[in-house]
Amino acid sequence: MERDEWPFLLDDTAPGDLQQSVDRSIAFLSKIKKDEQFVLCGRTYSAAYLRLGLEVFGRGLALAADEKEFQRFLLNNFILCRAKGGDGAGTMLVTGYYEPLLAGSLEKKAPYLYPLYRRPADLVERTRDDGGKEVGRLASGEFIPYWTRREIEQGNLPPGNEIVYLADPVDVFVLQVQGSGKVRLPDGSVGKVRYAANNGRQYRSIGRLLVDRGAMTLEEVTLPKIIDYLHAHPDEVEEILRHNDRYIFFSLVDGENDRPLEGPLGSFGQPLTGGRSLALDKKCFPAPLVGFLETELPRFDADGNLTGWRATHRFVVNQDTGAAIQGPGRVDFFLGGDKYAEQAAGVMKQPGALYFFLLNDERDYTGLLGN
Repeated sequence: MERDEWPFLLDDTAPGDLQQSVDRSIAFLSKIKKDEQFVLCGRTYSAAYLRLGLEVFGRGLALAADEKEFQRFLLNNFILCRAKGGDGAGTMLVTGYYEPLLAGSLEKKAPYLYPLYRRPADLVERTRDDGGKEVGRLASGEFIPYWTRREIEQGNLPPGNEIVYLADPVDVFVLQVQGSGKVRLPDGSVGKVRYAANNGRQYRSIGRLLVDRGAMTLEEVTLPKIIDYLHAHPDEVEEILRHNDRYIFFSLVDGENDRPLEGPLGSFGQPLTGGRSLALDKKCFPAPLVGFLETELPRFDADGNLTGWRATHRFVVNQDTGAAIQGPGRVDFFLGGDKYAEQAAGVMKQPGALYFFLLNDERDYTGLLGN
């Protein structure tokens, strides 16, 4: 993008957690081969070069006296690339996700009857001829697809894979949609469950199914609406949820390894930051870049009713992915784990624009970084 096309890079929230988020992406890039290649915005960049870009961004953030000075720093040291969006004109569909807190038990005891499972030992992954990954299991030495959701729930998993039990199959659905969460146990303690693997089956949208059946319109589809429908039609819950063959397995984080103030781990193995981290399609956005997101966030009254929308514009970092986040026009915005995050994630389906910062390769940054 030409400089006169850049958006006004004014962040609408406190910048403190931005540095933390950037540092976590630097940590990821530090663990992979320096010469690993990523295609971004029509060019190829090495992991080492992308890491340098994050380090320069973080240094500029630390040194800038105010937002105007930081904007000048970005203009002088970076090029800006706008994501092409689903329409090719830069329009993104922005949804939200959060870290839910649900009631559960480590023992199967009423009302906690619906299990979350760990990654089964018989789930295997192999690399296809095209370099992609494939999940399945071995039967008589033959690699075959892993069990579907229906088959898993009908008892086809090896025994002993249950890690925690929830009180409602809809709660299991919510956790599988969000990919991670917290579980409050009967003694009042809180454990974390994190995404561990999936069964390799194709994701199929429950919302789309309900639209096709005439239960709601496409405009009405939100997570709260789907949950309300399932609770109002308990006799349909099993059949509706089994429409989606994909199944998510979790790991239970023990107390010694848990950091209660950190967000869940994203797909790059680093904790997510509420209001900063994005989930994008890795096929389109394969590396953790710093970006700038323009979209809208909802407003609610004291009773939780949606009252309107406010424009938001902030620096963000690509740190996660999701089965439903497919294509160059989708953004899932991680909002945290509080009540507002839950409310906002349930209703967000907003248009937006997403820009990425890539280091200007014609400059020398050793002096800036003190190398």
